Amino acid sequence: MDYSVEQRFYDAAARRTSDATGFIDVAARFLAEGLDSQALRELAGVPRSTRSKELRGLVQTALAELSIPRPTRDSPGQKVTQDGTTYARLPTDEVRFEIVPARELERSYEVLVYVNDFEITEAGAGMGMHPFDLIVPANQLLATAEPRRVVVARCTCGEPGCGSTEALITRDGDAVHWDWYVDVPFDHGVSFDAAAYDAAIEHLAADQSWQRPVDTVSRLVLEGVDRDGVSSIGLELSWAAADHRDPDKFLVALFAPAEKFQVFLRFQLRGRPPEEVADEVMRRLRTSPRSWSATFHSMVVGKRGRPSMAGWRWRSEDPR
Repeated sequence: MDYSVEQRFYDAAARRTSDATGFIDVAARFLAEGLDSQALRELAGVPRSTRSKELRGLVQTALAELSIPRPTRDSPGQKVTQDGTTYARLPTDEVRFEIVPARELERSYEVLVYVNDFEITEAGAGMGMHPFDLIVPANQLLATAEPRRVVVARCTCGEPGCGSTEALITRDGDAVHWDWYVDVPFDHGVSFDAAAYDAAIEHLAADQSWQRPVDTVSRLVLEGVDRDGVSSIGLELSWAAADHRDPDKFLVALFAPAEKFQVFLRFQLRGRPPEEVADEVMRRLRTSPRSWSATFHSMVVGKRGRPSMAGWRWRSEDPR
């Protein structure tokens, strides 16, 4: 798509929020392309020692002289419409994803996000999200016309609640915009060609090369479990992964919201194909909880007792 010189100048202004001195070169370039105003000429000729506040003032004056709106942060992609012309960040950024062993956590993985070959996950909150947090059971990075915030990086302790980088992801025609929130990697959003973005997230979702057998079990369970069926017996699936206390076991954690109990099911993992383990998990979840061999603990401090759905083979993990 062809963009006018005014639209490209708006894009440059939207991106040059901290590197004010870079606007000296930008001004000279746009003058050479035919854009002209008194403030733009002044901006192209000022010394690089000029204070940032003065440089930004010249940028704002040039925008006004050229009848180009000031970039706003109030809409995805900094999109504004003036006199029938739409201005926004242009889809000139590039994104790629890489799944690697987590640098700060043992036996875990993270999704590194690179924008223009710059890793924003470390520059933001510090560490990428676990792949399952982004792409299983559904791809959270999918861009739609309805904006949605997605946590794309977390604190190096592993908890997004401790620190996070969030992207407001929005599809707008042939562009996909990411606008940053919380721990931002840099001070302006980024915009991608929609087709290239779709290809990048599809490639990420299709990559299963990093998965250990236990990760494959987790993926199959998270993708295949009948969540409505689990909900009908008063439970919610919280997570499914290796039991950190016994790596030979696969642990399924459920939550009983009405009674505030966490419920655990364990399955033999070692020596079994992932598909077999996942199938057993999903078959078990289709049976009555009273028939389960399960453990549980209360999520309410000081609360004792048993979940009303508990069978005779349920035992408490609460300290006595």
